[in-house]
Amino acid sequence: MKIKAALDEASLQLQKVSDTARLDARVLMKNVLGLSDLELLTRWEEELSKDEEHRFRNLWKERQSGKPVAYILGFKEFMGMTFRVTENTLIPRPDSEIVVEEALRLIREKHYETVLDLCCGSGALGLSIARILEFTNVTLSDINKEALKVTGENARNLGVESRVQCVESDLFLHLPQRFDLIISNPPYISAADMEELPRSVKAFEPELALYGGTSGLDFYQSITASAREHLQEGGAVVFEIGYDQRHEVEKMLTNHGFGEIKTIKDLSGKDRAVSAVLLPET
Repeated sequence: MKIKAALDEASLQLQKVSDTARLDARVLMKNVLGLSDLELLTRWEEELSKDEEHRFRNLWKERQSGKPVAYILGFKEFMGMTFRVTENTLIPRPDSEIVVEEALRLIREKHYETVLDLCCGSGALGLSIARILEFTNVTLSDINKEALKVTGENARNLGVESRVQCVESDLFLHLPQRFDLIISNPPYISAADMEELPRSVKAFEPELALYGGTSGLDFYQSITASAREHLQEGGAVVFEIGYDQRHEVEKMLTNHGFGEIKTIKDLSGKDRAVSAVLLPET
């Protein structure tokens, strides 16, 4: 079978489970053949070996079951870097890059050096900061020890392990020190929205990293209520939020002594990140 014919067949089958069927098929084919996008385009008329065809068919059959491509391949691109992911970690999304970009802005403007990534999962947020800004020291924390193993592997792969610390902790429980900046993409899916999640998310991604309580706001409340005890004077927070959570999160931040509150929209024009700076106690 030629490469193009195999892609056509896979794309047709994947349309039943994916809105990005053609892209999914190409990503899986590139993995099988070890080709770039350009190389794949220039070799469409080449014949697959029986082994290549067999491996490609197995991969798209996995995708046909609803399993996300990132879990099939075991990695995901984020901020121009490659992160290992497993079913113990959420898959990093492009919209989450907005959280990193806002964190980088604050670090540069306010000369922050120490960063805490709470509910870190694969470590995509905190490790991106560590890789981009070499003067930072980043602590990554998660309640899931299996997720932290992935974080540690990603830190080694990115060459930043000497400047990061991984801590198993339920939020701040085992984090007595203070930081200049706290970033977090916490579980924020409400009970109602959990029922509406696509099967590829609900069936495969960890509920522990998704469910944020009945309203979806439990973690924001816990973090903002305790943040002053864990931030240096003039420190800040950056949260990823759900598209409809801006006003409640901003209210929590105001009530717990934060100012300079800023909300940033994602690529679809939806509210996606909130940052705020801790004000002096009065």
